Amino acid sequence: MIKVLVVDDEESILKGIRLNLGRTFDITLANGSQEAMQTFKDGASFDVVVSDMRMPGMDGATMLRKIKEAYPQVMTILLTGHADFEFGGSQALQSGLLFRILNKPCPPQKLSATIKAAIEERDGTGKEEEKAPDTVL
Repeated sequence: MIKVLVVDDEESILKGIRLNLGRTFDITLANGSQEAMQTFKDGASFDVVVSDMRMPGMDGATMLRKIKEAYPQVMTILLTGHADFEFGGSQALQSGLLFRILNKPCPPQKLSATIKAAIEERDGTGKEEEKAPDTVL
């Protein structure tokens, strides 16, 4: 099962995501960026980290960048209630540090599909164009 860490400072958002996606993914919740970073320090590993942008202390984009730099195999998804990119989200997206930026509120089906797409991209199992065979007879 795909292991997902969900980071938000709103308990209701965390519980809602676990309720909606808990049967599809192995969900771990972290209340804020400090708790999320501690989870990694404690030795936990995840396939995907989904984080809110605006939280007290370290914002989601900064936290995801640090996680991605330390654990390059982890796919990162940023949720934001703000359509602006002044925080450098578009730069992070273009640099490959973020897989996707999704607007809040994000329907559970869209978040689930995005998590699956992130794993497909990481594992190279996405729906790419068929590749030509190495040898042609």
